[in-house]
Amino acid sequence: MARAFHLSIVAPDRSVVETEAHSVVAPGLDGYFGILAGHQPLIATLRPGVLEYQDTANNRRYVAMGGGFAEITGEHVTILADDAIPSHEIDLSKAEEELEEARRSLRGESSRFTSDEAVVEIERAMNRVRAARVSR
Repeated sequence: MARAFHLSIVAPDRSVVETEAHSVVAPGLDGYFGILAGHQPLIATLRPGVLEYQDTANNRRYVAMGGGFAEITGEHVTILADDAIPSHEIDLSKAEEELEEARRSLRGESSRFTSDEAVVEIERAMNRVRAARVSR
C-alpha cells in the first residue's frame, strides 16, 4: 500500500483542501508531474490546469486551478494557488456559459470581457469544465 502524505491546497480566499493523499498530479510549467510520499524537496511553479490527487480511500479527486506554486517535502505538499475550486463545487452549466461568453468576446461579439480578459477566462473556464466532467 502506498504511503500517505499531507496535502494542502490554499487559495487567496480560503483553504481548499486539507487531507491525506497517496499521490498528486500537478500542472507544472513544463507539463504535468507526479508526487508520491518521499518525494525529493522541490518548489515548482504551476500553470493553470486541473490538479488530480488520490485520497487515502483511493478516490480520485480533482481541483481546477489558476496557477501558483507547489512546495514539496517528503511528507507534505502545499499548493499555493492563484485560485482553486474542487470539482464537486463546480457548477458545470455555469462554467460552460462562462466559456461561451469568453469565446463570444474573442469573436468580437458583445461581452463583459475585453479580448485580453477573454483569453484568460477561456483557460479558466475550460479547466473548470474539464474538472467537473472528469469527476462525474
